[in-house]
Formats: sequence, structure tokens, C-alpha cells
Amino acid sequence: MGSFKNTVLILILLVTYGQGYAIRSITAYQNCDVKWGREQLNNNSSKSICQYGSLLSCVAMILQTSSKPINSRPVNPAVLNKYLMNNNGFKQGDEVNFSALEQVGLHFVKTVSDLKTAQEYFNSNHYIVLNINYGKNYGVLIGFDDSDKSNVIYYINNPIIPSETKVAAKDISVAIIFKAL
Repeated sequence: MGSFKNTVLILILLVTYGQGYAIRSITAYQNCDVKWGREQLNNNSSKSICQYGSLLSCVAMILQTSSKPINSRPVNPAVLNKYLMNNNGFKQGDEVNFSALEQVGLHFVKTVSDLKTAQEYFNSNHYIVLNINYGKNYGVLIGFDDSDKSNVIYYINNPIIPSETKVAAKDISVAIIFKAL
């Protein structure tokens, strides 16, 4: 049911905000989905995907959207978590090791703090993960409205609070840029 609600939310965004700029259709996952929310992040008994898996969920969204299966399975946060645990995909502190994603067809390009640069990469078919609320959450960029250059609004798939899809530039710390191979 969660996937259906996210699809409806994306369609509402397309209808409501789709005038004047593009909204990209990207698979939406929620950290606390009953299928994987209780799983331990990187086998860490004190961290679950629900509590700490927003970056993991964002990367899973990108892999699934770009049709990059893992071991012939559709990608979701649980599948990606297991893959990363078995393929040196976590650094110390349960941080995702982006170089491990190359093997499944996702290239880490770079991290930028300049959001204009992130917009340019987005417009050239790269995937952008935004670090929002001072590192407390991540979201996959699905579009932006720059009609008011002094107040650009970014639209995301938000794995923690799916109903919160708008992000102001002031709430974004960095943009992590990926390219599907």
C-alpha cells in the first residue's frame, strides 16, 4: 500500500507543480516500510533501516528507477543493505561506501554544495541525492522550480516523511551526484 500512496503523491506533484519545469518519475521508498524498516543497518543492532536508512533508501530508489537489479532481484532498501553488507559497501560508522555501487551500475560522480551545479547535473540526466536538515535526512531530487531565482524550491522523494516533498535551498547541506552506468 505504501508504494501505491507514493505513486499517487508523485502524480499529484506532477499535476499540481508540473507547470513550467520537469518532475522526474523516480521510485519512492519509505525507511519504515514494514518489509524492511526493522532490519539492522549493516548488521548494527542499534541501528535499523527505519531509524538511519534514508541514504540507503535513496540509493535503492535510484537503482530501482534505473533498472539496475542486484543478483537479478529488484532493488529495495533491504536488498541493497544485504548487498552492501556482503560487498564491502559500508565504511566505519555505517556510512555507505559509494565505490561498492559501481559493481551494480551506479557511479558516484561527486558531492557539491553549489545547488546550481546540482541542477545542471540533474538536467543532464544524473541522479541527485540531497542531504537535508543538516544531515538528518536525505531525499532524491525529482525536480525543482527556479522561476523565482531567489527562492528555488526543490522537490524530493522523502524516505522519512513522504508527504514532505518541498525543500528550500537553505535546508540543503550538500548534493550527492550519481550517474547510472
